[in-house]
Amino acid sequence: MRVGVFHPGAQQSWQRAVAFQDTGQLAWFATSAYFHPESAPVRAAGHLPSGLREPAQRRLLRRHFPLLDPAHVRRMGVAELAELGLRRLGADALAHPVNTWGNRRFGRQVIALMQREPVDVVWGFDTSALEVFRWAKPRGITCVLDQTIGHPAVMNGVMAAERTRHPEFFRGHDRPFSAAWIGRQNEEIALADLVLCGSDFCAETLRAQGCDPAKLRVVPYGHDETRWPDTPPERLPLDGRPLELLFAGTIGPRKGAAHLLQAIERLSPDTARLTLVGHRNVPKATLERYRARVRHVPQLAPGELPALFRSADLLVLPSLFEGSALVLNEALAAGLGIVQSHAAGDGAREGHTGTILPEVSPEALAATITALARDPETVAAWQANAWAERHTRTWARYRARLPAVLAA
Repeated sequence: MRVGVFHPGAQQSWQRAVAFQDTGQLAWFATSAYFHPESAPVRAAGHLPSGLREPAQRRLLRRHFPLLDPAHVRRMGVAELAELGLRRLGADALAHPVNTWGNRRFGRQVIALMQREPVDVVWGFDTSALEVFRWAKPRGITCVLDQTIGHPAVMNGVMAAERTRHPEFFRGHDRPFSAAWIGRQNEEIALADLVLCGSDFCAETLRAQGCDPAKLRVVPYGHDETRWPDTPPERLPLDGRPLELLFAGTIGPRKGAAHLLQAIERLSPDTARLTLVGHRNVPKATLERYRARVRHVPQLAPGELPALFRSADLLVLPSLFEGSALVLNEALAAGLGIVQSHAAGDGAREGHTGTILPEVSPEALAATITALARDPETVAAWQANAWAERHTRTWARYRARLPAVLAA
């Protein structure tokens, strides 16, 4: 069986490619941006002035995965890089049409690749697989869809309700998904022979929109175990100090930012302190209202994350909509207790490594955090259990499961 994996960007897609490389089944991994240390762009960046050289090479090498043999990589298209550039500049309204155009163009390029290098299975990702599946399905090629986030129609409803509750957390260009965009993804799901999700929540949203349950599989994601220390974190005793709370991810309405920030306002500084790590996706003036109560770290290199995680006590992720947040697995890697919503994904085990909020609201968050601040023994137990279970959520474990899922 020959497997072709394709993704116009990254999104940890190479983990799927390596899973089939390890079994000798990978034909190719097609992407628009992959740079190994000896590739021409990385070598060219080495000639930049000293102040620019290292940042440029580091940014390029974020699209490098040492376990993947470069001989399997097929690079094509540049639209993904243009989209990333626009988002970095804050031009999200322009980035979306560029993404749509780029995904369709990339799909045509993957079809041409399949004609040159035939495969038995194509493994694609939501929003970028339709053209490939349309071509492959009538030719008897098995189509696998990796659904990395819940169904967009369900997300429209969730976010419409959140906009009514907290309009000040939305930016002017935030818009619901169009009927055409939803239609494309419905067709992807319908054409797929197998649909993989990272959490039960993600699968629930697909079933609610009519996806055949027989072709749904839930395989929890992992963390990169090579980036996290093997020694247990050393934290100060919890008695007599505030809880150190950590939120990591895009700071926006979908991640429950409004509920978390309003919850922190309800707590005294002696109860808990909050650090936000990630890109701001709310109006600047809105976040400024909470500056006295939170520390915001806009961006960290991947190598800097472990130290920050290991200095916290709890990860708090009250997401309203996800596929399954990778940060939940990184919390386990750092021995962090977890306070999360059901929608955040597959992370905490209730009462063992953390808790699932009964609802996402400032009241529920404030009550949960207050109770934990008064119960340091429970927080310490969650931390110890998370550390003991970190090996259950690695990318290596995830990769090992995929061939069996495909063969079933």
